[in-house]
Amino acid sequence: MNYLSVALIALAGAVVIIAVLAHLRSRTLRQNEQDADAVVLLFSDGALLDATPAAHDIFGDAGAKLGTLVDLLDHRFPELCAILQDKPDGICQLDCPEDDMIWAEVRCSQNTVRIAFFGNTQSLIPDDGQKARQDGQLMQDIRAFSPQMVWQEDQSGRIVWANTAFERFAEDRNPALFARFDRNVEDGTQKRQRVACLDDANHWFDVTTIKRDGGLLHFANDATALVRADEDRRSFVQTLGKTFADLSIGLAIFDKSRQLAMFNPALLDMTRLPVTFLSARPGVDSFLDRLRELRMMPEPKNYASWRDQFTAMEAAAKDGTYTENWTLPDGQAFRVTGRPHPNGAFAILFEDITAEVSLTRRFRTDIETSQAVLDTLPDAIAVFTGAGTMVISNAVYGKLWGTDTDLGLGHRDIRTEVCAWQENCVASPMWTQMSDFVQRIGSRKPWTENAMLVDGRHLCCHAIPIAGGMTMVRFVIAPPMRPVIQKLTQVDPAILARKG
Repeated sequence: MNYLSVALIALAGAVVIIAVLAHLRSRTLRQNEQDADAVVLLFSDGALLDATPAAHDIFGDAGAKLGTLVDLLDHRFPELCAILQDKPDGICQLDCPEDDMIWAEVRCSQNTVRIAFFGNTQSLIPDDGQKARQDGQLMQDIRAFSPQMVWQEDQSGRIVWANTAFERFAEDRNPALFARFDRNVEDGTQKRQRVACLDDANHWFDVTTIKRDGGLLHFANDATALVRADEDRRSFVQTLGKTFADLSIGLAIFDKSRQLAMFNPALLDMTRLPVTFLSARPGVDSFLDRLRELRMMPEPKNYASWRDQFTAMEAAAKDGTYTENWTLPDGQAFRVTGRPHPNGAFAILFEDITAEVSLTRRFRTDIETSQAVLDTLPDAIAVFTGAGTMVISNAVYGKLWGTDTDLGLGHRDIRTEVCAWQENCVASPMWTQMSDFVQRIGSRKPWTENAMLVDGRHLCCHAIPIAGGMTMVRFVIAPPMRPVIQKLTQVDPAILARKG
């Protein structure tokens, strides 16, 4: 046999070996493992020949040597070492004593070993490696998806690391985004400050800074909305203050701790409380005590319980707000209203109603005087509005028709009164005419008609228009008719004959 024949035989043998190995590799790695998540490793002479991506992710460098892998999985699959030594024919299935949700298949062929894992393969990740990979992935996700801007500076102020949010915001901007904020931070402490962007003074951030590795680590939250809301709030408070200053109602606002938070000039004028006292933010109790000392509130029978109404007003909010009229010793009158609010604030409003009370009293006095005058008249009198509502009547009217002269809160009109008149009089069409006259709109002339009571007395009825479209109805009882006795002036012939 010549050298050429030997070379050809050797070449043919090498081709056959390569083909067999390739066939084994293709068959063992991809048979029933077309899914990329399959965990399969192929070893040749104890060294890793090939592995699926999932196997690389789980075992990493630990899967490079068969012996290292066996040691790593000894507590999971204690029979693996014996099977690799015996190398039985066919496929050997191994169960995990610690976790019945995972199992392995081992197939040995000459100098190659194929190991496949099934089930909950993620539990195979070594603890240290699993935590490191999870931490690394978490840091990548935080850097990529955190809406908060995070960046790190070295001692010279140069940015050495930044997350995606910072890079996106800093794109096409001044490199020194926040050059104006204080970078003096003590070890072990945090510094919080609100700064504006150099390129946009209306864009604000809340920046928290800590020391790290000799440099500074910054965390920035967008505070533009907060700054604008605060500016709007200050503007609203100023507008509200100007509005309160123009109010004629005295206003005292207490916060949730029952301390005076705001008052207006009208409160000073009405209560005569010193400005220095109100500026010191007194509590509700001190505020009421001072009002009592200045005699700017009525003296209650039980002052302690009365004052508790204010301090407990928020608790009593379900029953309604506090409203009461105060009549002061000097004749002034205040309407005091307390209004609790859900956020714990508390407002007391003082309204001067002295003129209103005086007018009411004067009106009441005028009514009582008018009633007294009418009651002295001998005729029955009633006054009706243009709509037919009775306004007033005297005592004689009530006695004549058997009705109550005190109207009170009751409603009496021309229709109900006509019914009473008809019941006590002989039937007559004049009552309808009387009703029409009272409710007639426009110019009217006094109207008079006679009627007869059921007891036979004659009644003279007068309807007289008065101011405001109203009508005064007057009933006069005619005096009884007595026969006239006349003395005989002529001599009776019969009497003269008897005398003769």
